[in-house]
Amino acid sequence: MSLLDKLVNVSISMRESSANAESFSNILLVGKKPKSVASLTETKVSAYSSAAEIAEEGWATSEEVYKAAAIAFKNGASLLYVAQIADEKTALDALKDALEVGGWYAFAVVDDSEESIEEYAKWAEANKKLFGFTLYADEETDTPLKSTYVYAFGFVTKLPSDDNIYTHIAVLAKGLTYASGSETWAYKTLAGITVENFTSAEQEEIKKLNLNYYVNCAGKGITLLGVTTSGEYIDVVRFRDWLINDIQTRVYNLFIQNAKVPFTTAGISLIQNQLIASLKAGQAIGGIAQTEYDENGEEIAGYTTSVPELGNISDANRQARVLPGIKFTARLAGAIHLVEIKGTLSV
Repeated sequence: MSLLDKLVNVSISMRESSANAESFSNILLVGKKPKSVASLTETKVSAYSSAAEIAEEGWATSEEVYKAAAIAFKNGASLLYVAQIADEKTALDALKDALEVGGWYAFAVVDDSEESIEEYAKWAEANKKLFGFTLYADEETDTPLKSTYVYAFGFVTKLPSDDNIYTHIAVLAKGLTYASGSETWAYKTLAGITVENFTSAEQEEIKKLNLNYYVNCAGKGITLLGVTTSGEYIDVVRFRDWLINDIQTRVYNLFIQNAKVPFTTAGISLIQNQLIASLKAGQAIGGIAQTEYDENGEEIAGYTTSVPELGNISDANRQARVLPGIKFTARLAGAIHLVEIKGTLSV
């Protein structure tokens, strides 16, 4: 648990989680060092803003790190982290080192490594980082994961000789260009990725596995379904992490910017105001639903908050300077993916 988690502990009951990412917009690629580099004694983590910078680092255009990075930049990545795996080390070792560097939210492993997709998915789940991968359809008739993971998502390809093996990287780059909560990861057109020719039956099989695919619809390539292997939507996972982080940061800044926050009704209100400010920000970017009204004119709140009455807080908590019992509810705005319209024409 990070120090921020201890000082401002926030949980959202949809999934048990906390977020310590410094950014919800950047990707980390984990791969081998350039072939032009003789040796590497420890993990090297660097940030790049273009494929040209990747080439300047020493990777040839034929190397996997360069090809994956090129796909990411084609699809909108503005900053890309690369962790070079040190000699005698593994991708998981590099991930642990890159976690200390920070600055990234999602990752992909782009070179053959000793670990399996399952191991990366477990690491992603434990560290609350989004993990993407792509599977060959002719090699997998079932999901390779023994369990379902909230932080792992996969795409399926039939084109192993094409850049489609990097479909997940294109999707990460595209999805992370949007503000957390403003997007869905379905219906996205990708650059440098060829549309797949999946039959209706094959698409149904992919859906059953909570995997994703890229197909042609009405002349445009689109991603479907935008889910993790747990069945949860990728945008919901990302927004939840952003919201936790935003609440923590606002309350923490309240502590920093004031000589003290008093353990009084006024002090409790100050903390509640920061929570409300975060929820309003979530509404503004589209993650939390706006207040609406039912057919009877009754309000359906986008969110609610509650704090304990000062007199109901135990002496033990007051002496320990712990404020418990702050709660909120919020309705996800979600996204429309399917539409049914019925009409009648008459003469």
